[in-house]
Amino acid sequence: MAVAFVHHANQLVIGDGYADRDGITAVCRGYTAVLRLHRRFKVPCALHLSGTLIEALAWHHPEFLTEVRTGRAEGWLTLIGGTYAEPVMPLHDPAANTRQLLAMADLLRHHLAVPDGATSTAWLPERVWDPALAAQLTDRSLPHGGFRRVLVDDRVLAPPGSARALADRHGPYGAAGGPPVNVTGLADPALLQPRQITVEGRELQMVPICSHLRYLIPARSLEHLWALEEFVADVRSRADHPERLLLVYADDLERTAGVAGWEPALADYRRVIRWFGQHPLVQPVALDAWLDVHPPRPGPVPAVGTYFELAVDWRAGEDYRGWADNPQWHPYATLLAELESQIRAARGWDKADARLTALAERLVMAGTHETAWHDQQDGQRQLAPWVRATASHARLARPLLAAARWATAGSRTPEATVCDIDGDGTEELILAGGDVWCLVAPGEGARVCLLAHRCPERTGRTAPDLDPPGAAVIVGNPVDHWNLQEELHRFMDVPPAHPGALADHHPHLAWHPRPPVHTGHAVTVDLLPAAPSPFMRKRRYALIAGVPALASCLHGVPARPITVENLVVPDYLGALRDGHAGIEQVGGGCWTGWRWTGRQCWIGYDPAQSHPTAPMWTAAGHGHPLALTAEGGHLDLLIGAGPAHDSSVTAWLSTARSVLHTSSPATTTA
Repeated sequence: MAVAFVHHANQLVIGDGYADRDGITAVCRGYTAVLRLHRRFKVPCALHLSGTLIEALAWHHPEFLTEVRTGRAEGWLTLIGGTYAEPVMPLHDPAANTRQLLAMADLLRHHLAVPDGATSTAWLPERVWDPALAAQLTDRSLPHGGFRRVLVDDRVLAPPGSARALADRHGPYGAAGGPPVNVTGLADPALLQPRQITVEGRELQMVPICSHLRYLIPARSLEHLWALEEFVADVRSRADHPERLLLVYADDLERTAGVAGWEPALADYRRVIRWFGQHPLVQPVALDAWLDVHPPRPGPVPAVGTYFELAVDWRAGEDYRGWADNPQWHPYATLLAELESQIRAARGWDKADARLTALAERLVMAGTHETAWHDQQDGQRQLAPWVRATASHARLARPLLAAARWATAGSRTPEATVCDIDGDGTEELILAGGDVWCLVAPGEGARVCLLAHRCPERTGRTAPDLDPPGAAVIVGNPVDHWNLQEELHRFMDVPPAHPGALADHHPHLAWHPRPPVHTGHAVTVDLLPAAPSPFMRKRRYALIAGVPALASCLHGVPARPITVENLVVPDYLGALRDGHAGIEQVGGGCWTGWRWTGRQCWIGYDPAQSHPTAPMWTAAGHGHPLALTAEGGHLDLLIGAGPAHDSSVTAWLSTARSVLHTSSPATTTA
């Protein structure tokens, strides 16, 4: 009899510095410890990583991805595929699911050396199965023609109705407080046999997860080990063909490692791995390799279903509709459906920047993470706050799509407008010129929250793996974790994140924009604090023809220092996909920037007026922090992209000052 271990690691694009949860460093440390136990005791395992987690690891801890590649090359680690952001697949249309599967395959290819990103086995988000998924998982447009097999809970293979209820009654679900007194005769060996189904002429293997192993592993005590021994012996004795029996343990890697809110478990899991590695009647195997030489027999297509706790205890139902149909979720479901429609429309536009459209799509995919998930709150299950936050921030796809249309519109006169571009009920300031498109949040510290640049890649080198080409977001990290914060553009206090650019140390101060002033070759907007401020008196932002940057002039209290923080990156979409790989710092006497695959962003300043200083907010991911301090209470700054040299930055800053320092631009306002 064989046993296979499968670990499911599912996190958002998280960072470090949380007050009430483990950050990516602690989570990664726990993951590494579990994988090293498998290597030490020569027990193969399979690993599934969500795409959003891979993007967090690539930026914060790429060494973990190196460890995974090594384990795969050594043969004891198998990778499992799936979706990018763990949406509950039956709730989404096939096209959206395919995009999720393709995005994940791209990350597996790019970071973990999986040829074409093709894996044999798929992980179902929240293990929610629907027969319609068989055709989607075996879609020929997927790498290597789709997946060969999928993991489901063992109870799903029981026919619905009385047979599934019988499997539930004999399940281990009441044993959460300790090992069951008796485990003999409970598990049905027939439900632990993989089966092959055929749907619309496509074959797919259904691989059952053994629910009893989920409750007996990690072994919390010797009693748990004795129960595990009894269970294995009992199932083996009752199986018609024990040599064809595969017991699959599959659960959250966070639980196995004892991180991200789970109680410590590593020592308990070590006990289990060592026990299985020495057991005379059970052979630990690599999941895909074993199934390749033990093909399952044909069987009926199982009906919709998921694991017991989700379907029954937590009342999500077999089809998850108990949660998806909750009125609390309806506004977010409607929002995500509208955004999906807008993404589809954008892909059909004759003129829309492909790279900014792809980033907008990434944001909407992340917004479906663990769709409509409910957490325990006040004694009952309610829509999880972090689900609301993630779905809410998918609205940032709207300004990204607006920037995508701007980026292909050809040359244009600089202009500015105040409008609610993202539909959050609050107005934003939008400036658009020949090279720069940016969004400013007046109510949130007048920070620059998104800045796209049309020509960031004129520095000589090209990126052969860069697909699609196009404009780049150089300020703003919208896919990164927003914790429990639903408000768009708001600085995240714990951990300090999403500073954007031109953020002073009072990022929640509200500012009022004055009417934009257009001069034909430039547009300027003055912003004044909504209430008297002892820190800063006025901000002026400008876009100027011939200056490939956003220009700003900040006026504070005379002789009182001004410090602003900025988070910039040559291409945010590229940073999400690649992490730190290939990014290098560049600069000169009056500018500092970063370069990646021929794309470059930079911040220009007058060294006689200001100087770089140690940034206070360094927790944010997918960007490089740069703080500047002006001792005299007056700061002029450029945020741009493309080639830069001391002479060019000095000339651009001089041109910008001719506009920024004009007391009363002499033309009409818009």
